[in-house]
Amino acid sequence: MPTKKKKSRVWLWILIAVVVTIVVGLILLRGAVMRASEAVYVSYTVANGTVERTITGSGQLASADSETLRLPGGVRVSDVPVKAGDSVKAGDVLATLDLDSLRDQAAATSTELASLDRQIASRSKVSSVKSPVRGRVKYLPAQKGDDVLSVIGQYGALALLSADERMQVSIETDADLTLYADVTVRWDGGSATGMLYEKTPSGYLVTLSDNGTPYQAAAQVFDGDTLLGEGIIDIHSPVAVLAAGGEITDVNVKENTLVYAGNKLFALENAPDAASYQTALSDRADKAALYETLLAYLADPRVVATTDGFIDEVMVANDTDIAASTTADGLSDAFTIHTGGAVKMSIDADELDIGVVALGQSASVTLDAYPGETFAAAVTHISRIGEVSGTITTYPVEVTLDYDARLLEGMNGSAVILTAKQENVPLLPLDLINEDSEGQYVYVQSEGGYTRVNITTGLSDGTNAEVTGGLAAGDVIWYQDASGNAQLQAMLARRNTYAQENGYPTVGGN
Repeated sequence: MPTKKKKSRVWLWILIAVVVTIVVGLILLRGAVMRASEAVYVSYTVANGTVERTITGSGQLASADSETLRLPGGVRVSDVPVKAGDSVKAGDVLATLDLDSLRDQAAATSTELASLDRQIASRSKVSSVKSPVRGRVKYLPAQKGDDVLSVIGQYGALALLSADERMQVSIETDADLTLYADVTVRWDGGSATGMLYEKTPSGYLVTLSDNGTPYQAAAQVFDGDTLLGEGIIDIHSPVAVLAAGGEITDVNVKENTLVYAGNKLFALENAPDAASYQTALSDRADKAALYETLLAYLADPRVVATTDGFIDEVMVANDTDIAASTTADGLSDAFTIHTGGAVKMSIDADELDIGVVALGQSASVTLDAYPGETFAAAVTHISRIGEVSGTITTYPVEVTLDYDARLLEGMNGSAVILTAKQENVPLLPLDLINEDSEGQYVYVQSEGGYTRVNITTGLSDGTNAEVTGGLAAGDVIWYQDASGNAQLQAMLARRNTYAQENGYPTVGGN
């Protein structure tokens, strides 16, 4: 019996020890919870540094420029020793032309030149302005001594002709009138019989003879003694008389004169050459240049590269004719050569960033082909036409690198454009800057604890911001640091999860 009592007392002390341990643990945990919920302040000393704003994008290298070599259309090609992708130097042979076809083309071009020369030799100097149609002169602003282009610029024409012998007056009326009925048209100093020619949305169009009827005069239209409406007399079918330039030395007609097509209206001096003459001169210049090119290839039928580069496209083939030309110079595209090296890269700048991109800004380019190496570049072109994708608009920005023989077209990489930079300025991490409706602020230590200090910031790189007011290098700020008790918070969270799963009380109200 004494043995059983002794064992009971042992278990009692063990139970008391467990209860005390639990109570002490709960007290300690609760204290830890209170400490974890208290704000922990850490100091940070403001220091000077450099902050940059950049724009990054990816792209591929492309050539600096391209040159298209053109050859006379219709000439046969004997040999093409190059193909797309080949590297060429200035003077390298790209093709050889057939001599017989060159002679044929040269002979045909020479014949065309002779025909153009005859046209130019038979040129007649423009010395007059003739009537383009049969009609009556109703408006004649041009006078002797006037400059043709000045008159046309001021009045719109040297003269206006009525081409169908009729004038017109448009009147407004709600009356229901009979079409083609005779009416009387009256103006200051005269009148004439007219006809209700056409119904208009607001009334009627009245026509009358152009012989003696004044142009742009105010008129009234009557049916007997009843006034139907009023309007301005205009030309029913006007034809403007124009010229290309010169000075008017004589006027051969008067207002209301009836003229026929080809009648001389004005005499001119210092008039420009006729359009046909100008066209013949232009055509002859093109043919002469083509003839000179053909003669040069007759002397040496080899087609050579004029510059160093890479063949991008070959548009001719062995034993085939060059495509017929569709241009006045008689030449057709034969080779495209990329020149200047693969030194350009285009990247897309977001619409929120394009406003800070400027020509000449420095950039750095990295290429997948050369990891760890950076190539200097500069912004050389900014597109002002955006490309829309969904709700985002981007703008192509081109950067140009220095020439490097290792750079090849199509190499992938990325460019970083430096749009702004501030050196030796006070910097603060963005995470330490507070902001509310009054602006940005930080805390500094004072006798009463921590005091708010308002600040202003400038350039930011997304991590740090330039401090432009409120702080200087060497100033110490204080901020709440949650990382100091993060481990304790995590431990409490795990303990409370276990407690909830097993029906034990939680700490901190969880």
